[in-house]
Amino acid sequence: MTFILGVHAGTGTYHDPSACLIDGDGTVLAFVEEERLTRTRHAHGVRMPALSVRQCLRLAAVTAEEIDVVAVGWDEPRMSSRAGQPWRFDSPREFLTALGFRGPRWPDLHFVPHHRAHAASAFHASGYDRAAVLVLDGNGEDECTSIYRAQRGGPLVRVASWPQVYSVGHMYEAVSAWLGLGRHGAGRTMGLAAYDAGNVPIDPGWLVPDTDRLISVLGGDPDQDYDMLKSRWHEQVIAFTGVDRPKQPPQSLDTDPVAVHVAGVAQLTVENVVRWLAARARFLTGIDELCIAGGVGLNCATNSRLPGPLYVPPVPHDGGVALSAAWSLAAPTNPAVFSAYTGSHPGALPADLAGVLVCDVDVDRVADLLLDGRIVGVCRGRSEVGPRALCHRSFLASPVSAQMKQTMNMLKRRERWRPFGPVTNADLGTWWSPVGQLDRYMLGAARLTDQGASTLPAIAHIDGTTRPQRLRDADEPFVAAVLDELARRGHPPVLLNTSFNGPGEPLVDTAAEAFDCARRLGADAIVTDSALLLLDPVKTSRR
Repeated sequence: MTFILGVHAGTGTYHDPSACLIDGDGTVLAFVEEERLTRTRHAHGVRMPALSVRQCLRLAAVTAEEIDVVAVGWDEPRMSSRAGQPWRFDSPREFLTALGFRGPRWPDLHFVPHHRAHAASAFHASGYDRAAVLVLDGNGEDECTSIYRAQRGGPLVRVASWPQVYSVGHMYEAVSAWLGLGRHGAGRTMGLAAYDAGNVPIDPGWLVPDTDRLISVLGGDPDQDYDMLKSRWHEQVIAFTGVDRPKQPPQSLDTDPVAVHVAGVAQLTVENVVRWLAARARFLTGIDELCIAGGVGLNCATNSRLPGPLYVPPVPHDGGVALSAAWSLAAPTNPAVFSAYTGSHPGALPADLAGVLVCDVDVDRVADLLLDGRIVGVCRGRSEVGPRALCHRSFLASPVSAQMKQTMNMLKRRERWRPFGPVTNADLGTWWSPVGQLDRYMLGAARLTDQGASTLPAIAHIDGTTRPQRLRDADEPFVAAVLDELARRGHPPVLLNTSFNGPGEPLVDTAAEAFDCARRLGADAIVTDSALLLLDPVKTSRR
């Protein structure tokens, strides 16, 4: 049997390294992000995902000697050539050794251009027979945006691209950094932008679509690199706002009109540019089905403003490039919509459970807890890949009280203005507008109905939207059964669903990590594959 290991690794990797193991038919055997094992969000500075490689091999019961090819989601030789520098590794074997290979049988090493890799995962995960694929991120080797024509059984064909100076990713990153939310604060910037909804939209002229071309305030020089563009975008933000930084700290940015407005302006720019690019992709390829990949694909508000048919995978960002690189060599022979549950199993419970009541996994008892306003962590089955918690590593709570939004934000140590999303396995038309396939991975912002806003206030954002997950019963049968039980008792079959982690941490991976995190943050209970843990038995005992 053939085995291909895809990795997001090497010189181009400064964040989100990962590994993905597939067989010769393109079937995903394991897919793990390095951050889940280093326990540092985005695994900053880790260029070689040796822990993820080892974990993928362990999960699939495959040895390193059985790997035929390692596919890298960056064209390393091309990058070195453009930089006028030798490749930082002396040989392919040195690169493979850094990933954990030791011989005596060495796999072949194959480099895949970064945007082509992104495009492969978005298309092959979609289940479409053909599609236009739009890739948007900070940058690849020398591009920030690409359009591909994809056909099942045929090659990906690039039909257009734009250099880094047109990067909406770099622009949004600069605004996030100016706001004090960090380089990877794009999701928080998007949440803050909703507070600008009442203001008159202003286009700052940063990136402007003009019929058949895109105009950047930074000019069109394709040789401007990341460091230069980072500085120039920062200067643009300061020129627009007139101040070096917000007056309020991150916890109170929603009270700073300048901070709110610059977030809104950045969001408006992204939406205008992506809407134009999506139309351009469909025009240039002649295909209505559209896939989006790259980190900008995580912008839920933008996704929801695009006409369908539209697909965004659960790992559009760089963490997904491991899958992308592998599928570039062996596309799935039996295409189907991708399952995000490809990571580690929870493993054993911690040995020391002093003061904890250990019970059987019980739908009725979990429903009791949720109806009593308790917060329940779920750590069941294989962990989901990507940044969205999809009910395998989630905190769940009832959203019928507005107070739960504040309670959950306090527990998560998050800014008070951050939004939450819901999960349901029922007909969603009662509570919010449909968003197509975007609700499979919480990648679309849906408009709440009047009934949804009044019934489920804890998942209502300031602009009247929410970011839903439509749970298929097979994705997580226990949570689906809890939703059914809540509906039987007269509670809407909807729960607030947010990531099972603390500040600065990735999603928990193991049951032991879940126990430590839940106890540290103050959650009430944890459901694993084998047990229900009541962390404060007196408070959570059945009445």
